[in-house]
Amino acid sequence: MTPSRRAAGRFIGKVRRSLRRALAEETDQNSLTQAELARKLGIHRSVVNREFNSSRDITLGRVAELAWAMNREIDFTLKKPSDSQGSNIAVTSTPVTSPTAQMRIAPVTLGAVSNGLSWNEAPTNSKITVRSS
Repeated sequence: MTPSRRAAGRFIGKVRRSLRRALAEETDQNSLTQAELARKLGIHRSVVNREFNSSRDITLGRVAELAWAMNREIDFTLKKPSDSQGSNIAVTSTPVTSPTAQMRIAPVTLGAVSNGLSWNEAPTNSKITVRSS
């Protein structure tokens, strides 16, 4: 899987989780069902179910229609990624200095973990160099 396709899948997953959360809130507060959503949009209930639960792409138009039917507003932000721990984004090179040795840790590739490989099997292009001062 390419990095761009992985990013797309993660984004679509976030959108679907937000839609499911909004439907759960509307169901609790206003007893809204998937069937009622489908009636509002003029589509079959199975289409609504597929949009909430499928692993296929969902169009922006459909997201907007579902949000409208649930009386929700969409808030979309496009920002630069943060290099947070656990994000599978390579860490930038960081020099580590001590009185006896200097070590530079190269960026680490973490993508192999999501392909079902264990850490020991994960291919890396990392180099650790230790030099005496």
